[in-house]
Amino acid sequence: MTSSRWVTDVKHGQLAASLPRTQESSVAAVRAVRQDQDRGANLVRMAIQLSLLDEADVDETMAVVKESFDTCVAPDYTEEGRELFARVVTCEYLRSLPNRQGFTLVAKLGGHTVGMCAFRDGNHITLFFVRPKLHGQGIGRRLFDAAAERVRRNVPEATKLEVHSSPAAVPVYEALGFEVTGPEEVEGGMRYVPMERSLVT
Repeated sequence: MTSSRWVTDVKHGQLAASLPRTQESSVAAVRAVRQDQDRGANLVRMAIQLSLLDEADVDETMAVVKESFDTCVAPDYTEEGRELFARVVTCEYLRSLPNRQGFTLVAKLGGHTVGMCAFRDGNHITLFFVRPKLHGQGIGRRLFDAAAERVRRNVPEATKLEVHSSPAAVPVYEALGFEVTGPEEVEGGMRYVPMERSLVT
């Protein structure tokens, strides 16, 4: 049994009845850890505050972008791609999005920016990052749901959302309801997978 399957079985209570007592205590410990993790994630989700980017947020938001890109995306890019991203994705780029039929939504925890989701051209996700140490806490889901709702309200003609996902982020977007619409491509050393998700409810 793989470790991931083992955890899944523990979650559904399928192991305790068949394990010796020495292992039952391990199962109980795993359950307790998962409950603590779930409680922690719920507390984080409740504490998160969402708002549109303003000038005071720009530098801190770019720091989140850089940290997340360097950790999660840059390893899949060539040196050319990493340099192109650094040249294009700047504070000025964020400031320009409202003039490109876009916006940036930021997530704050304890007054500090910990995540962001940016759109351009009405329905295209151009940047979507959460600080790596806070992955799995539901921050990305809250950001995405709020951003998608904003597109529904403000771009009524939009019937779908689009994104050029980094290879590493494809499973994340699939969990948000996106589907791959074409093969992986490379542009300027940046690898991406085209994906779409319906906006129709």
